[in-house]
Amino acid sequence: MLPEFLNRFSRFRYIQIRNYYSCFSILEEMEGKVISNGGDEHSFFKNAIKGHGKETSLSNCITLSSSFNFLYNREPEFVGLSTSRTLTRHYSSQNHTRDVKHKLLGSLPKFVKIVEVGPRDGLQNEKEIVPTAVKVELIKMLVSSGLPVVEATSFVSPKWVPQLADAKDVMSAIQGIGHSRLPVLTPNLKGFEAAVAAGAKEVAVFAAASESFSRSNINCSIEDSLARHREVALAAKSHSIPVRGYISCVVGCPVEGAVPPSKVAYVAEELLNMGCAKISLGDTIGVGTPGTVIPMLEAVLDVVPIEKLAVHFHDTYGQALSNILLSLQMGISIVDSSVSGLGGCPYAKGASGNVATEDVVYMLNGLGLKTNVDLRKLMLAGDYICKHLGRSSGSKAAIALSKVLANASKL
Repeated sequence: MLPEFLNRFSRFRYIQIRNYYSCFSILEEMEGKVISNGGDEHSFFKNAIKGHGKETSLSNCITLSSSFNFLYNREPEFVGLSTSRTLTRHYSSQNHTRDVKHKLLGSLPKFVKIVEVGPRDGLQNEKEIVPTAVKVELIKMLVSSGLPVVEATSFVSPKWVPQLADAKDVMSAIQGIGHSRLPVLTPNLKGFEAAVAAGAKEVAVFAAASESFSRSNINCSIEDSLARHREVALAAKSHSIPVRGYISCVVGCPVEGAVPPSKVAYVAEELLNMGCAKISLGDTIGVGTPGTVIPMLEAVLDVVPIEKLAVHFHDTYGQALSNILLSLQMGISIVDSSVSGLGGCPYAKGASGNVATEDVVYMLNGLGLKTNVDLRKLMLAGDYICKHLGRSSGSKAAIALSKVLANASKL
């Protein structure tokens, strides 16, 4: 069973051990005394934790809540380390975040809203049809992890996205689960009407900043797509249903290459003017770097208020977390991600998975930023869907933490 200290684990930095650096491990490479909240001393030794005068495994130690409260509450203070093992940095969001922000990160939002897109954007690209029951269970697990928004499905033609042909059944099964918002994607007025009939309380539309991609993805020009979205926005307004606008290919297009920031700004402003409450900027093929994301964000910020913007990065080239951090520095506080890095676009060659939600939460925990997401429960959801799909997780944080837990169980 995944222990409660996962959310804390990501907050440790590095220790210097005999002149080399290694990632600090709770389970290994640790000698010394830990002062818990109650002031009790506990010595950590490699492969064993000694407490109450006897050796005990980590799993047993977790049950000793009175002695190991530091695993659940605040980070411990490390004292009395062996001279051969010098603690140079303790990465604590409580103790060091203010200093780190001042020197390196600038002003970061105190709270980051994560929009989970796995059940829709993650599963739409699967070769095999995922059973409705599995989708519903995944959504329930994601909601239970504390995610404030979980994009549930898409009301598109089964001809184009057969993986989401069960949208009506999914919506029927998830009515009233938890307090999370459960938006759905609606490409046109017909899709919107079907979504409302199925009980949707929030919808999303999607446009592209690339003309070529717009034609290949939704079979119409940018202007034609915007006309469709105005119809949806008008109908949504009459039902008091909020609309989210997605923009694809905000940095690069698989056909046209680099996309000028001015094109992104134009589409974003049109979505804003038609009434979109939020606008998500998507790097669909994951080619963006901080150097290309900055001018794009600057152009969009000239026409859209920052509180209405979200970022949606794919991790094709391993740049997603860097781009997210940059976006946070620029004041954006809404981030899209997909559990276990599921997803891609069926109409964008080279569009690998979205950035993994587990990796995003791990990074934000390390920065001391609040998300209200339980990383332990999030990992359980990722493990559930990956086992069904028959593949390993696309989250580096989930894989690493799972190995730590596996080692802990052997102590």
